[in-house]
Amino acid sequence: MPAKYQLARNAARNARAAVPIGPGLQDLVALAGRWDANVEFLPMDPDLSGFIIKEEDTDPRIYINAAEPLHRQRFTLAHEIGHLVERQSVAGDQDYSFTDYRSNAGYDLHEFFADEFAGELLMPAEPFIQSLQRGGKVGASVEFNVSIPAVQKRIERLIKNPPES
Repeated sequence: MPAKYQLARNAARNARAAVPIGPGLQDLVALAGRWDANVEFLPMDPDLSGFIIKEEDTDPRIYINAAEPLHRQRFTLAHEIGHLVERQSVAGDQDYSFTDYRSNAGYDLHEFFADEFAGELLMPAEPFIQSLQRGGKVGASVEFNVSIPAVQKRIERLIKNPPES
């Protein structure tokens, strides 16, 4: 069986092939809709980035903190879609919820999958590496409309588990 990071990256590549992801939020909302998820942007507590709720026999609901910058909302939405994909497509669950705070407390394999999915979805490995070579971390941040910390985390993950050729 493939490693968790490979499952997440493959799922992200498949999702990206189905719905090309542009620099805003609309493509991510459309992608969430492929899993029948409803997405809402609401002001939330500053420590809360977003969450997903899926109860049996209901459509998933994703909530994103509208008070955060666009690049943060993009990563959070991609991350929540990662939870959706992991629970429905990989695990087959129909009843789950995840709440994502700005801190890394409670980081587990579900969070790892969602982060890995979001990283590959928003910053596909090969174009991301090329962008880093051209413009460094700031250039990649601008090109992919993600935060510098998201770029740094993606670099760390690709160093630990390089993309497959």
